[in-house]
Amino acid sequence: MTTLVRALQRNSLSIYVALFGALVALLILSPAEATLGNVVKIVYAHGAAERVSMYTYLIAGALGLVALAIKSASVARWTQAATETALAFWLAQIVISAPAQVLAWGALTLDEPHVSSALWILALTTLVYLVARWIAEPGGLALAAVANAVIVMLVLRGALNILHPIDPIIGSDSIAIKVFYAAIVLVAGMIATQCARDRAARI
Repeated sequence: MTTLVRALQRNSLSIYVALFGALVALLILSPAEATLGNVVKIVYAHGAAERVSMYTYLIAGALGLVALAIKSASVARWTQAATETALAFWLAQIVISAPAQVLAWGALTLDEPHVSSALWILALTTLVYLVARWIAEPGGLALAAVANAVIVMLVLRGALNILHPIDPIIGSDSIAIKVFYAAIVLVAGMIATQCARDRAARI
């Protein structure tokens, strides 16, 4: 174990406090949007959590393939940790989206395709993960990670946008919005990395 890893483990709480503090500061300072006003700040958080979770699902899937190929216990631990982190962030983005739906659309709209697809992804990937944990076969969680990555790609590929705009932040003409959103995604990604690292150390 390297000195850096030991230092990160000792200072884990401080790292979380600093990262969440930076995230809150970025959300407070981020610019409002002409149509949504300050409601867009909830959308920043929702979008960042969704994007980070999606990337983490894909990373977990890639790690799962590596774990299956080389039978590495270390890679298997990281595969499980990344899968659990992806699930947690996907749940978080759904929870965060609820007030954004109410404030922007006037109500919870579970039948909106993009929203319902998010719920399907949560249900299916959680089920796959839990079945793999229950079976407890070698390589089961690696296969589950690969399956979950495929589920995410297939479900999102088929999701239509009716009320939900198509990438409204990245497509914005405001440079300030893009810069703040990129910073929010970066910090959210750092939080996810810390979560996965901590979880891998405990498996």
